[in-house]
Amino acid sequence: MLRLFLAGWLILSSGLVLAQASGEQYPSRPIKVIVPFGPGSTADVIARIFSDKVGQRLKQPLIIENRAGAGGTIGVAFVTKAPADGYTLLLTTSSPLTINPLVDKNVAYRVESELTPIAVLNSIGLMLVTSPNIPAKTLPELIAYLKKNPGKLSYGTNGNGSYSHMSMELFKKDLGLDLVHVPYKAATQAETDVIGGQVTLMFDAVTTGGELVKSGRLKSFGISSRATDPLFPTQKPLALQGIPELKNFDVTAFTGVLVPSGVPSPAIATLKNAFLDVLADQQFRAEMAQRGISLTEPQAALQMEKLLADDKVKWSALVKSANITLE
Repeated sequence: MLRLFLAGWLILSSGLVLAQASGEQYPSRPIKVIVPFGPGSTADVIARIFSDKVGQRLKQPLIIENRAGAGGTIGVAFVTKAPADGYTLLLTTSSPLTINPLVDKNVAYRVESELTPIAVLNSIGLMLVTSPNIPAKTLPELIAYLKKNPGKLSYGTNGNGSYSHMSMELFKKDLGLDLVHVPYKAATQAETDVIGGQVTLMFDAVTTGGELVKSGRLKSFGISSRATDPLFPTQKPLALQGIPELKNFDVTAFTGVLVPSGVPSPAIATLKNAFLDVLADQQFRAEMAQRGISLTEPQAALQMEKLLADDKVKWSALVKSANITLE
């Protein structure tokens, strides 16, 4: 009887240990957060903002590691090959998930099968901006000006395949415009040349573009998302300005967290709860608003699969029709 009791106790104990190891004790050590862009990038800023808050809830530090290069694809590829144990996270903007696989033949990873979404942290549109010297005050006037000068005007972007590039290609396609693409290595370089008039217009991040518009250095004609940005309510969506060709125009870029496929469900649930808890913190949201960062509402944070699927349809069609590739 004693032997049977001890044997049963060992089996039960082993089961409890395995259960704890598979979920209850997660996390039991620091978590690495891979940011596939350099320090100071949008993803890096958001990662550092969230790391302390999420780490407090998980009772383990989140360690940021920048693995930049190739438009974010190096860092994403690294995470797809990482152990599926919940101790390596990917925090990235959406371009290396949705656009790069379509335009870069060197991308070997498959987002749908190799990564599991945790949460969308923010989702924002881009601001359509020009130099203040452009002779247009409204979107219809701007479009008329662009159509009167086919092939003579240019637009800047922060690189081939970026959201600013794809947004303008979609804008061109919908309106039948002929504009010259001038790619830059960074959005700040493009902004400088738009301000100076060397480049006509660009789709710019609302955080930096908004400040330049407020200071009068850029002129804005609206925002690419169909929904108004709560932090920039005066920026009217392009789709809602009465231009028939733009009635379905809706471009948003998101920043989100993912893990390698195969991470145990208890760890995924723990991570989702931690990020959702931070997103629901009203004081934290107010602090981020003061910094010009609009956070996703908690109820929309788990919709990354839909965002990825919708973007794949949209960008696949555009890449094919416009023959967009990385040069």
